[in-house]
Amino acid sequence: MIRRPLQLALALLTTLTARKLHAQGQDIVRPIRAALATEGSGAPVTIAGRATASAGQMQSTAFEVAMQDSSGGIRIFSRVLNVRVHEGDSLVARGTVKRYRGDLELVATRVTVVPSASRVILPRDVPIDVAQMARHPGQLVRVHGRVDGLGHSEGGQWMRLREGATSRGTITVWVPANHGAPLDLSTVRPNDSLTVTGIVTSYQDNVDDAVVWQLVPRTGDDVRISAAGAVWPTWLLWSLLTGAAAVFGVLALSRLNSRRHLRALRETDARYRQLLAMTPEAVLVHASGQIMFTNPAAAELLGVANEHALVGRSIADFTTPESRAALEGLTDAHGGRPPRERGQLLRSNGSTLDVEISSSPCVYSDQPAVVVLARDISAQLRYERDLHALALVDELTGLHNRRGFSLFADQEIARARRSGRLPTLVFADLDDLKGINDMHGHASGDAAIRLVAAAFKSILRETDIVARWSGDEFVALLSDGDPNAAEQIGERLAAAVASQASAELPYTVSATVGTSTLDPMLSLRDAIERADAELYTRKRHARRSRPTALGADANSETRIGS
Repeated sequence: MIRRPLQLALALLTTLTARKLHAQGQDIVRPIRAALATEGSGAPVTIAGRATASAGQMQSTAFEVAMQDSSGGIRIFSRVLNVRVHEGDSLVARGTVKRYRGDLELVATRVTVVPSASRVILPRDVPIDVAQMARHPGQLVRVHGRVDGLGHSEGGQWMRLREGATSRGTITVWVPANHGAPLDLSTVRPNDSLTVTGIVTSYQDNVDDAVVWQLVPRTGDDVRISAAGAVWPTWLLWSLLTGAAAVFGVLALSRLNSRRHLRALRETDARYRQLLAMTPEAVLVHASGQIMFTNPAAAELLGVANEHALVGRSIADFTTPESRAALEGLTDAHGGRPPRERGQLLRSNGSTLDVEISSSPCVYSDQPAVVVLARDISAQLRYERDLHALALVDELTGLHNRRGFSLFADQEIARARRSGRLPTLVFADLDDLKGINDMHGHASGDAAIRLVAAAFKSILRETDIVARWSGDEFVALLSDGDPNAAEQIGERLAAAVASQASAELPYTVSATVGTSTLDPMLSLRDAIERADAELYTRKRHARRSRPTALGADANSETRIGS
């Protein structure tokens, strides 16, 4: 009886305040939905409503609150205002509606707290669905779902919620780094069941990017863990699946007709199937080359519509010859192979997929079978290859870079010292690279570098370590320190350059070669500096006398060309 008149009084007070502001020369108060339609026009608007987020909650580095009326909601932002706003306060705000990174906000020039009794707006319960979120921008909502993923980025903490195990709709819970209220998601675990309350926002970094709908909680009370989902180790899944198959076999052989046992069997089967349906790893059970059981993750991995489309198919349809043994659950003569192997599977469209495979014998439907677990490692392999290439390989020539040479040369020198061998350092310096660049362009200079690199690598053994040391310098470490072999490097390199160079080259490619047998007492760095100094001493001498070869001692130099 009292609540209805109080609401009417508050509405009347808000209206009177708005009219007073209008009388002072301000714009009329518009519904929030109508104000949103002015985005892009630059026209100032005045809106009124109730605060759904207090000042200092959404971020700590600027003024930001959220406001809502009967038509919609919006975030209010300002870098200059500093108004004490609490959740439930009646507000009148004036400013311009703008879009920042995909989300609409009112960039306020004035925010006024209307003196009135506080009235907290209750959140609206909505499903985790993109279309539903798009209907409630800027509003206070509440969702229920399971954690499908979480982590950190440069901008803050994020968590992806899914409404159910089979639901395809997701929403991102976002806690920016400059969030004003203490809120830590580190206690949340994958598959936890959460209830999250917050302000609906959207994010779009670039115009061509898809819009990502986000939910920004205000305080730690807005994120509640309803029930923690069990985290099952992979080895336990294997044990459970094998145990389930064993239970099925025992019950079938015993011919038990008891209703109690049949009911227990059905419940066990349903529980295991539910567990396997929730695991992110692909699970297949095959017998006599035919697929008997799969989970949804396997269907997604192999590119079919659902797991039922795989049952009855031949396992060979999805197996490469190299990976067939890994799917058979066999052991070798030494007592077994590692529980996980890397291999490839064939997808339904004919493409191959890099996976990590585990397989083990089991019993399924009263017959010997094999259970296979597979995990997509394509992204991991790309990362490993890129990381290795960036760290150790020269991009222009494909040879080792300086870091790669130092790594492998240190290892080879240590082996040589243990065996009493004396490795040999070989330096090759591309002559007049600057002249080639100046006369014919840097593309020709790069081609000359690649020519010498290919020729240098072609004349050495696979066990020798070859690298591009700097812009026009190459270095090789020969594990065999035979002086006679070192003397032949210049002649062999000259022949290799001549055979690989095109006859139409408008410039001459030549290189100066110097060799030095390593002193076992020197470090690699000292040995390289000594050999490099010896090379340039001999190169200056070669420019004066232009010899074709030097004496047959432990340090020799040859100038080669094409």
